[in-house]
Amino acid sequence: MKNDLKTIDNEFIEHYRKLIEIQKNVFNECRKYKFNLDNLEITQAIHDRMSAFWDFHVYNAKHILDRKINTGGSDFFTETCLLFLKTYFEQKYNVVVTSEKSILKKGNSMRPDISIWTKNYEEVLAVIELKVNDGWKGKNIMIHLQEREEKIKEHYPNSYFGVITYWNFFEKSINWKNKYVGLYRFHPHHRHEKTDGYVEDIIKSIELAIEQYLILKEDVFLS
Repeated sequence: MKNDLKTIDNEFIEHYRKLIEIQKNVFNECRKYKFNLDNLEITQAIHDRMSAFWDFHVYNAKHILDRKINTGGSDFFTETCLLFLKTYFEQKYNVVVTSEKSILKKGNSMRPDISIWTKNYEEVLAVIELKVNDGWKGKNIMIHLQEREEKIKEHYPNSYFGVITYWNFFEKSINWKNKYVGLYRFHPHHRHEKTDGYVEDIIKSIELAIEQYLILKEDVFLS
């Protein structure tokens, strides 16, 4: 039997500290990796990370600590999507992918979950908002997202705007897959079904926006 608290807890602490080196290695490998959008590997990677996150936090909260609510996954979902979107786009295009950066030149409001910029931060090429679920806004979430898009378009009218949610709350519409994607349908007994929307759909839409920007930029230069 271990005879002091530090020794008892040391295995957990050391494991947690090692995660940053693992993350660095994953990030560096992904920066060199040739992603394949056709096999939907990015969506699967996001699912696997979120599943691992919830495997620990839900079991820890409910079955070990008897906590009555679960640890929120929104920040981890943002960081997970950011990891793969950042490494994909920054190796393929001359852009910067960041998170929570104000898109306004004055003031600190309007900080999208993910934004993609030209290298000099002069133009916003794309904004991706991320949601685990519809949250406290519930039925009003679409109004909120539409208002968000309108405000962004006021400043960057040619930018792409899209939303990725883990638990789907979108009704299929003309913008399903090219603008709105929900990955899974929540089921209270853990029989969660996949939708036919994928992160790769959003990536392809962003690529079209980037290509249109490059064409427009070339036209301006030639004129």
